[in-house]
Amino acid sequence: MILGILIFLSRLTMFKDIDMNDYNLEYELQRSYFLYDCLFEEISFTFEDRPKKNTKIYPPPIESQFIIYKKSDNGISEEICLDELIFYIHTEVADEIQPIYLDELEKEIIFYRRTSNVQYKSNKTIEPIIMFRKLFKDIDTIRKTVENMKIILKYDKNINKNEKTDEGKPLMKIILTKPIDKI
Repeated sequence: MILGILIFLSRLTMFKDIDMNDYNLEYELQRSYFLYDCLFEEISFTFEDRPKKNTKIYPPPIESQFIIYKKSDNGISEEICLDELIFYIHTEVADEIQPIYLDELEKEIIFYRRTSNVQYKSNKTIEPIIMFRKLFKDIDTIRKTVENMKIILKYDKNINKNEKTDEGKPLMKIILTKPIDKI
């Protein structure tokens, strides 16, 4: 059974290297960072300059639009709408994390029955999965979290400027706001 879970976890790269200590999920923007980081391998969010929709002006004026991309099986990113993202989270992601969540819940119940005076410590690789399930089980929460992501993309200058490591994970850049000789 454990081997099956480990093989299953290896497919869930979306939760790889997520450290729950990096987030204070009491704050809505922190939930947006958490969602961004969890979906990093499959989903990307960006602002792009595009012609304004539904205008009678020709040529249409350019405006910055919030765009969501999903990496398809062939590795090419395709634009999706928010409803498609919600569908993806509530079907594909939910189907993958449900057995892991139930297995962890079962372990916690068994542990509690055996040692009622000791608190159960979950596996660190399971914590992001459990938190993701708790946070994003409601459609309205996903909508709000993605809407707040616009704030992050607009004001966090590091979020889309990340370089990637060989493993594909972001490598943070340090951006100096003062010249080096004045620091």
